[in-house]
Amino acid sequence: MPDKEHIEDIRRICELLQSDPTPDVIQGLREGFASLSKHLKAGPFMEVFEATLGSIPFSALFSLLTAPDNRLIVTVAEVTGQLLKPVTWAMVHETFEEYIVQGLDHPHPVVKILVLNQLLKCKQTADPLSHKYGPHIWRCLEGKDDNDVTRLARQVLVHLCEVGMALDHLLSEDSVAAVRTLLAGCENQRFRVYDVVVAAIRQSDSAFEFFRQEGVVDLLLREGDARDVLVAMNFYELVPALCASPVPFEYLEAAGVFGDALEQVRRARSDDTATDWLFRLSALKLFTRMVDAGGVPPAVFLKKYPVAPELAALALLPDATSDTKATAVACIGTIGSNAEALGYLAAEKSALGALAAVYNGALGTLRIECLRAISCVFGHSPTPSDAASQACYELYAQLDNGQFIGALVKEVMKGFEESCVAALSVVQKLALHAWGVHEIAGHQNMVSFLLKRDSSRVKVAQQWQFAAIQSIVSSPEARAEFDGDTFARLDRYVREGPYFVSATARVALEST
Repeated sequence: MPDKEHIEDIRRICELLQSDPTPDVIQGLREGFASLSKHLKAGPFMEVFEATLGSIPFSALFSLLTAPDNRLIVTVAEVTGQLLKPVTWAMVHETFEEYIVQGLDHPHPVVKILVLNQLLKCKQTADPLSHKYGPHIWRCLEGKDDNDVTRLARQVLVHLCEVGMALDHLLSEDSVAAVRTLLAGCENQRFRVYDVVVAAIRQSDSAFEFFRQEGVVDLLLREGDARDVLVAMNFYELVPALCASPVPFEYLEAAGVFGDALEQVRRARSDDTATDWLFRLSALKLFTRMVDAGGVPPAVFLKKYPVAPELAALALLPDATSDTKATAVACIGTIGSNAEALGYLAAEKSALGALAAVYNGALGTLRIECLRAISCVFGHSPTPSDAASQACYELYAQLDNGQFIGALVKEVMKGFEESCVAALSVVQKLALHAWGVHEIAGHQNMVSFLLKRDSSRVKVAQQWQFAAIQSIVSSPEARAEFDGDTFARLDRYVREGPYFVSATARVALEST
């Protein structure tokens, strides 16, 4: 029986490795490694893996990554990456520490990516990690434009922060020097660093204190004063993630971050330039995301920084564009999707009242945006409290003069995907509330629509239709609200799944 092809490839590569690196030898190595890569992918993997490393050690592969031929480097990096797949991080670190540093500093991106992918194998604080790696990983964030290396380096650094490696391994004196150099660079480069800094701070207040003392936190706060709208938007995007605990929240509050953002929102009524609106929009998004930040109770934050009446006023501006109204409505919905924040909105009244008023007068895409916001509010929790459910009912009562279910039927019957899906999403959220199940059960047209399967509907609409019925059947009130036959049909629908087609319907479809 002739030798297997991968054995012949390995033999040929070993012969070429003993030769001087002439153009023909380089070409032969490229072809040999390309063929070996195919065998590793086709398998059997362990057979090819063992045969390869039995003749070509990793040290030889790493030395080839310094070859003066980019195409050979790419091919060898691909083979090396495949051979490293079953190797644990502990073994990679113990055996290849010097190669890791060399690879991170390598001029070719495929080699950097090869090494960065190995660092993702480091899963827990008990795993070994050298502080020597830190500055070399940080420097992989360098560059004006995002690319595969900068994205993966950011992912690796965030990952290492999340598994608790930051303070012990990524913030040595050399690493901090690398961070300072990066922060003196362009906007994209700076914000890659800030992403990692925020990831570290989210893990511990000690990390926040470290970066505060190093002046990095204050550098980030200065980004919020920029007149470049993209810089300001990036800054506001990071603030809620930064405020995962009271310590960073209180520091940012003392620095006036939230008070300044509220002033941005308040000026939105009179400023109508595109740039000014983008500043306001980023501030609005800050407030909507702060309710889930964790560093401050949502109701406390919303009371201290009363953005709700500002959103109501913005939504109700008589001369506002539909985009402006849609933004305000979406923000109200996002805030209301947090149970504690919803309690505040229910007591405050103006924002939810504005949502109802805009919906009642809206058409087209603005109406769809309102439905999405209403769905967020109704679906704030899979098991809403009595108080929160009452707040949702009070909003429901304001919609379409109490005829909201009928209006939802009209939306789903229009046949337009966006309006149908938005309306069915609301129905599914209604079914999370006892009063919602009662309202659905009392509207025969809605029940008939839900029970009618239509395979011509887009898949996402069928999924939401199924989800609505599933929520109804799961409700403790369902058996009491629906007659026995209707409940049995709803229950059968759930058991049959979202895409069931009866035999009769299947024959009819096949005959057309």
